[in-house]
Amino acid sequence: MKERQLREQLCEIMNRLYMRGLVSSVGGNSSVICREESYVLITPSGLDKMNITPEDIVKVNLEGKVLDKGIPSSETINHLNVYKAREDINALVHAHPPTAVGMISAGFLPEGVTPEYVVMIGKLAVVDFATPGVDSIEKLVEGLKHSNIVLLKNHGVFSVGQNLFEAFARIEVLEEAAKMVFAGKLFGGMPELTELQRQDVIEKYVREK
Repeated sequence: MKERQLREQLCEIMNRLYMRGLVSSVGGNSSVICREESYVLITPSGLDKMNITPEDIVKVNLEGKVLDKGIPSSETINHLNVYKAREDINALVHAHPPTAVGMISAGFLPEGVTPEYVVMIGKLAVVDFATPGVDSIEKLVEGLKHSNIVLLKNHGVFSVGQNLFEAFARIEVLEEAAKMVFAGKLFGGMPELTELQRQDVIEKYVREK
């Protein structure tokens, strides 16, 4: 995919995150890697996420050196280390879904409550809070060895995928499930899918795919 298209996709993803209430105007970040040419495109630091343009996207090498102009996200170091640890993925989206972060930070973990959750998330990795940046790298990398989405308590989620839209969808599905569970609790609780139901969902998804 051409670099311009990737820049446009990053802007679209940040716009979706903001419009869905998954980040504030100054929160969250996203990136995509071009492994063939050894560079990463990442959202800039300090700009309103609703109004980022393709020209605002920052291009860095795999050591974090800026290759064109701009100031990359303060969490660039996390993105780069994840790409080095997970050579099977091409995109990373970081957001702050409020219901999911609040619920899971409080100690309640919704699992397997919807077909989409089973297919897109499977097993969510949850790690204790660490200051974003150097202190959180080890926890994120370890969590992403066992899952495609990690929730850092009291902060947010880091989701990976083959592309930006897959990584975004995991966050959207997680927040949707958390809202359903929250609403369900008001009326006595929302049951998780049984193991048999989960297997049926996975098998049907694989057949249709």
